[in-house]
Amino acid sequence: MNYSIKTFRGYGTTSSVQVWGQLTTAEAQPSRHQSARTDKRARVWRRIRDAFRLAVSRRFPGQRLRVTCASITVDTTTDVYGHFAVSLPVSIGNAALKQVPYRVELAQPKEANPVVGEDTVLLPGDAARRVIISDIDDTIVYTGVANKLRMLWQLFARSAQERTPFPGMAALYRGLRTGRSETESNPLIYLSRSPWSIYPVLEEFFSLHRFPPDPVILLREWGITWRHPMPQRAPSHKADLLKTLFTTYTDQRFVLIGDSGQRDPELYGSFARNHPGRVEAIYIREAGESRSRRDTLEDMRTSLEELGVPMIIAQHTEQLAQDAATRGFISRSSLEATQRDSRAEAV
Repeated sequence: MNYSIKTFRGYGTTSSVQVWGQLTTAEAQPSRHQSARTDKRARVWRRIRDAFRLAVSRRFPGQRLRVTCASITVDTTTDVYGHFAVSLPVSIGNAALKQVPYRVELAQPKEANPVVGEDTVLLPGDAARRVIISDIDDTIVYTGVANKLRMLWQLFARSAQERTPFPGMAALYRGLRTGRSETESNPLIYLSRSPWSIYPVLEEFFSLHRFPPDPVILLREWGITWRHPMPQRAPSHKADLLKTLFTTYTDQRFVLIGDSGQRDPELYGSFARNHPGRVEAIYIREAGESRSRRDTLEDMRTSLEELGVPMIIAQHTEQLAQDAATRGFISRSSLEATQRDSRAEAV
């Protein structure tokens, strides 16, 4: 069996890091090289095929893996989907934002050559002031999660080049990453209910559109098979990730960014109430709600305001950036860049 370990960029602090990955087959990995002469329809179907191949690739549950980071090694076992998630207690000196390497190896290889995966962990620097947590779908890029068929097409059929971020979002996130002083190196972490199989496309998307480099992207296992091709429900997915993030970054405050189309306002509001003083602001992109939904959001905004947590609900990135600049989350030059890009990209 030709095994392969797919690793994802981790996150953490100087005392604790979190890493993820999956044990699969090398044949399940998508090809990164496509002929320029291949017609558009063929490229679309290749992307669908590659993403679905990753999603339904053969699972290897119960396999022992050895994970090493910063001279600390722990053993773990893959879950029912062949995934692993590990928290390592480390001791790392801190200065500026760092990329700390980690390594994963199959503990009992059944092949002549070692089966190894390698990636990095993103750490905040000494100047970090806050952690930025952002949704992806309908917050950064239009996905249409309210329409399941449209969502699946957007997720699997569209390339990084064909996915267009909302105007100004890349400039705003670059500003949030560097902060008011432009030297803060704040961790920026993306949460999504999308499947791990589109991780390579999202990495390419963030790079192509000049979002902050080395993104930490936390997705989920859809649990689909050839017999059951629709994703399993995971209502607590984002809540569980947020809980881990709040536990990891015990000394940091948070800015939470999402959209109004799903349950981001409710989820973020709940964490703000349950973690007093930890949430500096909640930014929500308005997704064209009904009157009753707008009334609900306004009630939530008023309730959180009474707790000292501002919830800003806006249709346009410029409005979010203006508030972020007022609160000292981004610099004046970052605000101007966001305004400039918003107007240029909207044309």
